[in-house]
Amino acid sequence: MTFKRRLGASSQLRIICAAVATLGLTVSAKASDLTRYPKLASAQVAPGSYRDMIVLTVDKSNFTAELKTWPEDPDKSTTLRKFRIAIGKAEGDKQTEGDNRTPEGIYFVQSHIPGGSLPEKYGKLAIPIDFPNPMDRIDGKTGHGIWLHGVDHDQRVEEAKVTEGCVAFHNDDIARLSPWLKGHQGAVVIASDMSKVNIPEEMAQVKRRTEEWMGAWAHRQVDSYISFYAPDFHFERMNLSQYRDYKRRVFGSYKNMQVAFQNLRVITHPKYAVSIFNQDFHGDKRFTSIGRKILYWKRGLGGNWLVEREVFENRRFEFVTFTDAELALLSDKGPSITSDTKDKQAPSSSL
Repeated sequence: MTFKRRLGASSQLRIICAAVATLGLTVSAKASDLTRYPKLASAQVAPGSYRDMIVLTVDKSNFTAELKTWPEDPDKSTTLRKFRIAIGKAEGDKQTEGDNRTPEGIYFVQSHIPGGSLPEKYGKLAIPIDFPNPMDRIDGKTGHGIWLHGVDHDQRVEEAKVTEGCVAFHNDDIARLSPWLKGHQGAVVIASDMSKVNIPEEMAQVKRRTEEWMGAWAHRQVDSYISFYAPDFHFERMNLSQYRDYKRRVFGSYKNMQVAFQNLRVITHPKYAVSIFNQDFHGDKRFTSIGRKILYWKRGLGGNWLVEREVFENRRFEFVTFTDAELALLSDKGPSITSDTKDKQAPSSSL
């Protein structure tokens, strides 16, 4: 489904929502079962294929991770597979380098590191995440090299709390994850209580605030636009007041300004929320900026969600296209847990 909202003669807000299939997969689906699920009706995707954003959730409380579709409508998200994991040796959210804790928050996958470039203990593959992210740096957190990775021996995963802060998977599982969590595309959400992630009311609030922020920009309403930012917001070396002056100059420097937004997605977490979307800017046919933006939101004193940090990258936020055959490979029997055997296979919580 695609829709457009017209905001004015000189500016437009376009939020383009790509249609996605609702995949009714069970975690342990067999290849022969996949034909029962609906195909994506789109000329852009071949028959027998699906197209969606992908997110991995990591629940530290029960040592499981879930690979999910990430459609615009969160009610249509589908769990594609569940995995057993191991996490940091120490309890709690990571604070400082060397504390052996696994961080909690919303992260984005970086470029993968093949096993041949790694010490043996990291197994077949490592998928780094962007810890410390902008919100971590606000909180003064330190550290580096937080990865999703394999292990030298799969038994390490059964021990549950064995890493120096990373999230460890069975080697077969990290290999399965690799094509789904593409570098600079996949999102990873880590929490100690997954029931507090993506609360529907909070997701709706952040989505609405993001769309209002988009509208204020498209209309060049500087004061309204700046009202979405937290008092301690910084952009590069600018504080909020300096950023307001900068945006006033930018908005006033173009006779014709057009900005478009596509593929909006929202994640909320007990600590903060994120909205991510593709952003195209064109000013007077003399300046073009095409990429993606990440807004990091946090509740202000009045309860409103406010932008704490803003990141723009010269790359697109892309859908993952996948086939029945790829879903079948993801669902092959292996060391991963399934929804009906999770309790029987719950790993030990001993250090």
